[in-house]
Amino acid sequence: MNLLEQTIAAIRVPDTELSSAVDAALSAQTSRDFGHLRSILLRYMNITGERHPSPPQTSVIISCADHGVAAESVSAYPPETTLNMMCNYLIARGGAANAAANYAGARLVVADLGVNAAYDDIPGLLQHSIARGTANMTKGSAMTRAQAIAAIETGIALANDCADRGDRCILPGEMGISNTTSSAAIVAAFLGLTPEEVTGRGANISDARLAHKIEIVRRALSVNRPDPHDGLDVLAKVGGFELGCIAGIILGAAARHILVILDGANTTSAALIAHALAPDCAHYLLASHASLTEHSHPHALRRLGLTPILRLDIRLSEAAGSSIALRLLERMLSIWETIDTSSPLPPRAAWSPSPARGGGYNSAISASPVYGGSGEHGEPIGGISLPNRSSMDACQYRLDNLAKPIHSLGYLERIAVQLAGILGTERPPIDTKAALLLITDGELPADLTCILNALTTSASIPVHILTVSQVIKDTRTAYETAYALAHTYPVLILGAYEREESASVSAALTGSLHGAAAGASLILPGDARTDRAAHTAADENAALRPYILHILPDMLMIDTELTAGIAGILGIDIVRAALHVVNDMKTFTETGVAVAIDGAGAGRQVR
Repeated sequence: MNLLEQTIAAIRVPDTELSSAVDAALSAQTSRDFGHLRSILLRYMNITGERHPSPPQTSVIISCADHGVAAESVSAYPPETTLNMMCNYLIARGGAANAAANYAGARLVVADLGVNAAYDDIPGLLQHSIARGTANMTKGSAMTRAQAIAAIETGIALANDCADRGDRCILPGEMGISNTTSSAAIVAAFLGLTPEEVTGRGANISDARLAHKIEIVRRALSVNRPDPHDGLDVLAKVGGFELGCIAGIILGAAARHILVILDGANTTSAALIAHALAPDCAHYLLASHASLTEHSHPHALRRLGLTPILRLDIRLSEAAGSSIALRLLERMLSIWETIDTSSPLPPRAAWSPSPARGGGYNSAISASPVYGGSGEHGEPIGGISLPNRSSMDACQYRLDNLAKPIHSLGYLERIAVQLAGILGTERPPIDTKAALLLITDGELPADLTCILNALTTSASIPVHILTVSQVIKDTRTAYETAYALAHTYPVLILGAYEREESASVSAALTGSLHGAAAGASLILPGDARTDRAAHTAADENAALRPYILHILPDMLMIDTELTAGIAGILGIDIVRAALHVVNDMKTFTETGVAVAIDGAGAGRQVR
């Protein structure tokens, strides 16, 4: 047997006995519903076979290759961009993949599977070139069947290398101009869909180019007639070397019991190839985010039986979304570790380190005397300034000119711009501090205290608890508390816990929202209750809107409402990813990468 056959033969459905026991233990020890976050925890346990696995050592693997179909002018970027970006990852270290790897604490691996260029030695590059790009699939097969096998077996070898070094998670990504054309054709072939149903804008192309791209997909399918029952045939006829490599990574990872987190439409189309060859490999996959512009993506996810947990409008397969999903898995591991290994904690944790150390509770926080006592009518005091527009414009211009398709990082870019305006700087720093202000009407349940301790410690977020009276409806104390915290924490999670919805908690939330905004802090409503209060307050005072970042359900698709600021704590991982984007990536000018020649980036991006 060759390597591909050996690998497929080694793939087994993971045993679910352990995860069933863990699921039962979670239900017995807490009534909190974690929605889809629970399922990713259980899937990882199935894969590892361990009751208490450590956060996974991880590699980000970027496979690079050119596509012959680029000759049909289906992309907003010229073909040389593939080589430019491959060099950028390793030499300039200025791509989204670099930011994602830094954020995730992962090793970055870059492999040439078939870049159509001669180049000098690039330190760190893994050279596995099969050919200088695929053939033009509108005129015949993109590659031979032997080349398809070679691409997949390269991916298997890379996965084996990861397993041998102790990795338990791989975040695959790709770089290849025109590869969204290829991935659209792959999905259409497997699922029997029309080109219109699967073809998206890729690197943000214009309407005219999109119409042309749809016709190119149609022509490729008509010319080649790929067999949906033969994964190798689909790959050979309409695929790409880098997509074949990702399919191999998935197969190799499944054989070695390694989790693979998919990042967008291209990696998911590659997963369809792996699935066609070995359907059981789907048990080793997680989907990170839902693509809003690549129409093929939801169809492919349904075929694989995967549900994304993020909605970030990311249009790039360089691990930006999967690195955040990895962090969310780590948060769930910390919750489970604490719940299963600790004695039940008291409603208020005695452990309360100082905010500077990060994590834990400080229930003694009160408003600074500087800000006076409670207001006569309980009305917020102080004005709310508009965010700094020039800083926002400068940040947006920088983001538009980072080495990536324009607007391709979606919410991560919007968050960076929002923070730039609030902080008055073009590049909000990576170490921007965050804290949780939790409004309660009494003692927290022991299980919730345990969960919050686990999450805030894992995320290094201090917690400040403000307990309100059912009879005293005073916004002033809440305002002053939030205002004071905002001067130390430019990002403030606001959460609420109450036995039943009360006017006192509503008043405190309103006061806290105004105080945090007046103190110039980005506000993350941390649960459904707080999110409703934030919408109501912003409707009544539009000055609040620039300071509020809605996490649930806008960005987290976890099929549960959560409570006590938990969604906001998870949302901090999204904010931190945005900070890595704006700080860890470099511009077209700094890297020499080619700029857009079509679509929204044309004329806006400069080199």
